[in-house]
Amino acid sequence: MPPAERSPDTTGPDPDASPANGPDQGASSPIDYTERILKGSTSVFSGSMIGKVVGFALQLVLARGFGQALFGLYSLGLTVLRLAQSVATLGLQNGIVRFAAPSYERGDTARVKGIFLAAGGLGVGAAALIGLVLFLSSSWLATTVFTDPDMAWIIAVFACGLPFYVLTYLASRMARALSQMQVDVLLDSILQPALFLVGVGGLLALGQGFTAALYAFLASTVLAAGAGVYAVYRLFPPLASRLAPDYEIRPLLRFSLPIIGVTLASIGMTYADRLMLGMLSTAEAVGAYQAAASLSVQMRFVLFAVTAAFSPVISDLYHNGRVEALRRLYADTVRWILVTTLPAAIIFVAFAPDIMSIWGAEFRSGAPLLRILSVAYLVVAGVGSVGQMLQMSDHQDFVFVVNTAMAVLNLVLNWVLIQWYGAVGAAIATGLTQALGNAVELLGLWYYESIQPFRWPLWKVAAATAATGGLAWALSLYLIGPTRWAVGIPVLLLAYGALLVTLGLPARDRSILRALWTQVRPTK
Repeated sequence: MPPAERSPDTTGPDPDASPANGPDQGASSPIDYTERILKGSTSVFSGSMIGKVVGFALQLVLARGFGQALFGLYSLGLTVLRLAQSVATLGLQNGIVRFAAPSYERGDTARVKGIFLAAGGLGVGAAALIGLVLFLSSSWLATTVFTDPDMAWIIAVFACGLPFYVLTYLASRMARALSQMQVDVLLDSILQPALFLVGVGGLLALGQGFTAALYAFLASTVLAAGAGVYAVYRLFPPLASRLAPDYEIRPLLRFSLPIIGVTLASIGMTYADRLMLGMLSTAEAVGAYQAAASLSVQMRFVLFAVTAAFSPVISDLYHNGRVEALRRLYADTVRWILVTTLPAAIIFVAFAPDIMSIWGAEFRSGAPLLRILSVAYLVVAGVGSVGQMLQMSDHQDFVFVVNTAMAVLNLVLNWVLIQWYGAVGAAIATGLTQALGNAVELLGLWYYESIQPFRWPLWKVAAATAATGGLAWALSLYLIGPTRWAVGIPVLLLAYGALLVTLGLPARDRSILRALWTQVRPTK
């Protein structure tokens, strides 16, 4: 419904009031929503930090333990798994949050149980079917698509793990619908990689090879799925009670199924580069590109944390007609994301060769890949949770169209540019389509809901970024050896923070910082 036809947001106080000093406004006030987002984002951020460390350590162990070629094969197998997951989930990961979160807030336990059981059964059933197809066709895919027979066993093992992988993912979204963000992050980002890391480390210590590592991956998916089911039961005991579930499968699927295309297109945009490098080049090229992509994707770290906490709030505010509060909260989240993401962008661009060398000296040549992808992911972070804003306001069909178009464009550009420029062409193709797709979604959000996140206080962030960027480039040119990053990075972070403080933070951000400091400072 267009904004003009919706009731104005007249309930509750001004969302820009101070959460630290204002009175208690009630459970539905914008102040409480801000605190809820910040609390949830902090939980996701801290949990995701652990997940990022575990995931990065895992990739380093795999790359250094098995070499660039086998690391490339593993990356291709994981890409196939994630593409299969995007179909097998049937878009239910968003449907769970969309329908279960408001029902849980209202205390409609029977409906929440019905949504959880329906989503879990449909997702695992679809994953089992798709996994069987992948297992039976693994030899054909290996020889025909990847022209590498060694891929057959890798695809087969990943296919066996698909149902458990999907179940863990859906369980994490059930925890998110219950506003249990720490459990969400544990299941989504930490548990399975941590189990796999322990298994791989132990196997390498015992002198075992790559095949044994694949079995360790399969075992980690089974254990993580069991932990996910147990966690949801503990968070929501009615799941195993005699309470009759209230099934609403048709609305759930009507909302969720279009998101298959959205998710598949998003995964395709993220991993088409590696797939096409695998088809048009070698496993070694995939391994090198994976190193740059693994680093650059960290630009979405804060965006992920904020979106995880913001998604249930979007649905609640929008469907209760509180569009003005939603506008202001969206603008706030974008500002927070940019303030915390821009320093990483500056560092990745200025010190790209030094950062890439952590994978080994031969990876320094991948610095252009890191720079291109970092700029693209900065654009993605700069529009915030725009995809969730559209999907949770019932414009998922538009997101599907945009992401599908971008996925097709990404495939075409990768096909052409990889043959012209190799891995650099893949980075250009992926970076361009990532940035363009998010820009189009932002225009769509303005067209449908007259919502855009950019406010005047962002000029201070832009000024601090420009000044720090100039300093970063000078340091990268004049410092040599390890001092370039050991000295340059801390200096940049201090300079960026000092500039922001000097230019002045918005009153709303200062009050939020005071509230956060009140929570974390030592008590006397």
